[in-house]
Amino acid sequence: MSVVKNFPSHAKPYQATYTNGSGRGRIRKIKSFVSSKDAQLWLKQMETNFINGETYAKSQMLFVDYFQEWYRLYKASVVSPPTLDSYHNSWRHFKEHGLGHVKMESLTRDKIQTYLNDLAYAKETTRKDLNHLRACLRDAYDDGVISRNPAAGTLHVIADPAKSKSKDRKFMAETNFRKVQDFLLNYNYRLSDVNRAVLLVISQTALRVGEALALRYDDLDQLNCTIRVDESWDAKHLMFGKPKTESGYRTIPVSRQAMKKIITWQNFHRRELFRRGIPNPGNLLFLNRQKNLPRASAINSCYHQLQLRLGIEAKFSTHTMRHTLASILLASGEVSIQYISYFLGHANVAITQKYYIGLLPEQVEKEDQEVVKIVGAL
Repeated sequence: MSVVKNFPSHAKPYQATYTNGSGRGRIRKIKSFVSSKDAQLWLKQMETNFINGETYAKSQMLFVDYFQEWYRLYKASVVSPPTLDSYHNSWRHFKEHGLGHVKMESLTRDKIQTYLNDLAYAKETTRKDLNHLRACLRDAYDDGVISRNPAAGTLHVIADPAKSKSKDRKFMAETNFRKVQDFLLNYNYRLSDVNRAVLLVISQTALRVGEALALRYDDLDQLNCTIRVDESWDAKHLMFGKPKTESGYRTIPVSRQAMKKIITWQNFHRRELFRRGIPNPGNLLFLNRQKNLPRASAINSCYHQLQLRLGIEAKFSTHTMRHTLASILLASGEVSIQYISYFLGHANVAITQKYYIGLLPEQVEKEDQEVVKIVGAL
């Protein structure tokens, strides 16, 4: 039995109900629409699907099997290899942590929250899993595979604190960061210092590690003091690809002092590779003595060693340079959030605001003092 009811006070007033069978084997699906026409079209599609057995069969699939089929069909051809890997990782987490034997029709909000509670991964990992699950179930609901979307309501990301970065590990004090920049700008680089040279560029540009490693000689514009970003190195798949987002294509300005140092590195690097007979047909700026691009883990280790050398607690990753630079720019009051988002290569300003902008330690101390002064005057 199929019926469309009108609830004028609802945002989507036309509620379509599709029912097939009776008793314990009855299938019932409900969906709301803005127009009566859309509701009728959906009911016809449901009838066709159930006649063919397609929708019912999918509702009986295990969630992990449906999710795998979904991301291979709808994501594999349109996302980058690293992003596709993240979907595969989510599938593996679902399978291994409580959702491996749950059918699509049996998936509930309670089961999803239990999964999130028990996952015990870093906050960012758990957030990605939830986003992937929600996207999959949205499509399943739209296609009539499930009669309601159990992920549409409130769900809480529960992270393992030991695996998540605390705020004091995301933002280096500006005074310490300036020490890092000064050291890198005044260091006398050798070919064995490729990792440190990568840090030099990132400390001035806030590039992602993959973006920095993909730089070539002709990406440097000495006259205009800019660096072009139009590629990213995918270390896992050993390939060059597009930047992480469409906004990742950008041109970054640097100071004349920084450009002079980077050009000095480029000229030395080119000569030294030639002298040693190391081919560099791609004119890569950071090809090392082993004829490879350095690993991100090696660059991170190099950064930790540098922090120790400068008397800084070695708790900051290379990626925190992006967080710190973004906060320094915002704190200056002279750079708009829109430009900072462009500078970082973010897809939109909301990402910049949510994940990157935070109070530097000096700002926290200053604000603490202001609060005490104001409250004490009451």
